[in-house]
Amino acid sequence: MKDNQSKYSVAIIISVGLHVVLLVLLGLSATSTPLKPQPKVKTIQAVVVSEQAVKQHAERIKRTEQEKRRKEQQRLQQAEDRIKKLNQERRQKEAAIAKAKDQQLKAEQAAKRAETKRAEKEVERKLAEAAAVKAEQRRLKKVEERKKAEAATKKAEQQRAKKELERKKSEQAAAAADKKRKAAEEKERKRQAAVVAENKRKKAEEAKQERKRQEAEKKRVAEQKRKAAEKERQRLAKVERDRQERLMQEQIEAEFASELESEIQQLDAVRQQEVLSEVDKYQARIQSSIQRNMLTSDAMKGKSCALNIRLSDSGLVLSVTSGKGDSIVCRAGVNAVNKVGSLPMSTDPDVASKLKNINLIFRPEI
Repeated sequence: MKDNQSKYSVAIIISVGLHVVLLVLLGLSATSTPLKPQPKVKTIQAVVVSEQAVKQHAERIKRTEQEKRRKEQQRLQQAEDRIKKLNQERRQKEAAIAKAKDQQLKAEQAAKRAETKRAEKEVERKLAEAAAVKAEQRRLKKVEERKKAEAATKKAEQQRAKKELERKKSEQAAAAADKKRKAAEEKERKRQAAVVAENKRKKAEEAKQERKRQEAEKKRVAEQKRKAAEKERQRLAKVERDRQERLMQEQIEAEFASELESEIQQLDAVRQQEVLSEVDKYQARIQSSIQRNMLTSDAMKGKSCALNIRLSDSGLVLSVTSGKGDSIVCRAGVNAVNKVGSLPMSTDPDVASKLKNINLIFRPEI
């Protein structure tokens, strides 16, 4: 504005100077050329008219200059108003973009939490199914064992009845044979003397008692052997069932433990990936926040600095130190972090634990 005013002032002075020179030349020509005597009043009037013309011309130039200055000021004011409006619109757009990003981040976090809960419920469902399968297997095994025991009992009962029938038949046959023998002995006895007959009868009676005793002993020994054999068979069967059941139980538990370990590892891997992804996002936001608050210069172009930043649970900057890198960039980076005061911090404990002590390679955007 001052340059324009000085230019216009010079133009006015030059214009006035030209008019003065013109008047001087007219005066000289008037004195050197013989003219008819003119009234003195008219000459004075001509000079007055020329000065008024010069003043009017100067006034027009001044008004033109003032009008130009007024239009220039109006144009500059309009430009400033437009710049303010554009800055306001840019801030509104940035706020809208930040809000949209925050909403998107919350939605992604909610989706991830829902997926984690679904996976946990799936694990619980599989555990419940495995427990139900084990319970059903135990129930079926008990039913099978009960049926086997009933069948064994029934078979033993049938064998015992069969042996009892055979014993009775044997006793009846023995009794019939003994009856015949007695009849023959009786005939022989009658034929012999009474004493001899009595002795024979007594011997026969003793022999009968001995046979009964021997048969009873045989039956007792046989029953003991049968019971011992049955007991041993039941013991061996139980040992075998216990072994089979233990092997099956160990196999089921091993398979279940393997499946559970695999699912847990998959969930841990997904969780670690989610945490690392969130850490990368927040580190990018932290880089951006530092960049916005950093004073840069062309001397920083292509240079970098390693920064170590310690944050509280809320994102408050506890300390910032610089490591290897350009001293100017390091100093500007530390100042920018201290100027921010508080950096973006995740509400996820796992992500926050990795953001409390972060190391960044900071490169100014020039």
